[in-house]
Amino acid sequence: MLRKIDTSIIWTTGVLSLLGVMMIYSTGGAAFMVRQIGWLAISVIAALAFFRIPPRVWLTISPIIYATALIFVLAILFKSDVYPKRWLRLGGLSIQPSEFAKFATVLMLAYYLAGRKRMQNFKDMIVPTIIAGLPAMLVFVEPDLGAAQIFLPILIVMAYWAGMPGLKILILFSPIISALASFSIYAWVTYITLLMIFLYFRRQLNDLIYGFVSNSLMGLTMPLLWNSLKVYQQNRILAFFSPWLDPKGMSWQIIQSRIAIGSGRLLGKGFLSGTQKKLEFLPERHTDFIFSCLGEEFGLAGIIIVLGLYAYLCHRLLLLAEETRNRFSSIVVSGVLAWIGYQTFINVGMTMGLLPVTGVPLPFMSYGGSALLACFMAIGLCLAISRTKMAY
Repeated sequence: MLRKIDTSIIWTTGVLSLLGVMMIYSTGGAAFMVRQIGWLAISVIAALAFFRIPPRVWLTISPIIYATALIFVLAILFKSDVYPKRWLRLGGLSIQPSEFAKFATVLMLAYYLAGRKRMQNFKDMIVPTIIAGLPAMLVFVEPDLGAAQIFLPILIVMAYWAGMPGLKILILFSPIISALASFSIYAWVTYITLLMIFLYFRRQLNDLIYGFVSNSLMGLTMPLLWNSLKVYQQNRILAFFSPWLDPKGMSWQIIQSRIAIGSGRLLGKGFLSGTQKKLEFLPERHTDFIFSCLGEEFGLAGIIIVLGLYAYLCHRLLLLAEETRNRFSSIVVSGVLAWIGYQTFINVGMTMGLLPVTGVPLPFMSYGGSALLACFMAIGLCLAISRTKMAY
């Protein structure tokens, strides 16, 4: 049976997870390491179980899984007694339903997109956008901006993989660019002008009307959306653009993270020898900022090795999506690729100060049972697909 599956996916995720356990011990101590090992054992068992389930079964039960995930995410808003409302107590365990909502959304999007023979117009994206938008909005309300943003790249990649033209997707989500440009009136006017010229010469009236209306509305309403963000979310964005504006306050994490990575130089300070971590200068070092401690202790060499492992894992998932004959299975793998790839990109980018801090964990390595279990569930499903990739 092992001959039929992509064993490179197994050893890559295994190495990343074991490195994560090492770094959690270094940054958080033995107690956190033991808990992570326990979650890792549960995650491996779940992956093995999912590996045994044929992809056609997932196709059948996708709507049920999606509905269940929405119920759990919604339950947080009413039952959770902590703020932010991100965790749900089940017996003696605390789980984060937003992590499992990513898995459920990938399945539901693949379920819908697999049944669409053609994806060419904006109307073809209405249902997929609703499928991804519902959990994203519920997670955003918790509030958890970091987890909420993951649903957008999942939607974009899966729609593109299902046949939606890339240019159509770009036009559809161009209001996001308008929102970013709206922080400067000069940048926004320049962007709108160039966009209208581009759409005019495309000679697609629907694209022109949609582009003008949606981008104008987004740019004009951005101040309202900005005010709807929590203060700490606004501060994180401001800290990204001006990290030295408040170096002892909202910019502390970014500055200390960059110092930790830079101080590692080529080969690092050695395992268990990170000073930023040891002196507790860096907050959340065993969760969202574990990559910073990796750079401090293992240097540029360690960073290159870990990023190489993530790149290789994404490469194998891409090949699996290309080789799989079943349309549903192929689209599922593209969603898992988007999920893991984008989340890795965001985490690494924020720890290096290249992107705003959004509280996104590093897949397989950051401390956290729900995130680890959800990722292994997705990997188990991908392994089941690799075993049956030649079947229609």
